[in-house]
Amino acid sequence: MTTTTKGIENVELVESIFGSWPSFHDAEIHSIVITRDCESGPQMDITVHHWKMTSEVDSKGYYILDHHTLTTLRFFNVSDLELTGFNQQNVLCEIVISNITVTASTACFSVSMPTSFGCETSFKCGRIRVMSAAPYTKQGA
Repeated sequence: MTTTTKGIENVELVESIFGSWPSFHDAEIHSIVITRDCESGPQMDITVHHWKMTSEVDSKGYYILDHHTLTTLRFFNVSDLELTGFNQQNVLCEIVISNITVTASTACFSVSMPTSFGCETSFKCGRIRVMSAAPYTKQGA
């Protein structure tokens, strides 16, 4: 599926690392924080560890992964939330973001994060902002 980045705030934080918006295939959700906010409606922050798979292989025959990044996405005015399966490892197939126009002046997004293992979520939201995209180093390493 194709993700649209039109309307995502601070999208350049991620695109400057990867050259474009990644699919988030095999990315892992590290945390989800859902907050009740009276001004902009419910919001949700999802922090994801993702990377770029290269065509190179290491001495063991594994593909070399580059640009390990920890990205936090904030979703504003979340509705129709479905969230299941959060556990010790939450591997995504992808993140799919589609624009839905509610009125001429209001954009709305439909977000789907299907899983290959663990957490899966889908919802609608009014705005999306990349809060951060920073190099990821494994905790304890």
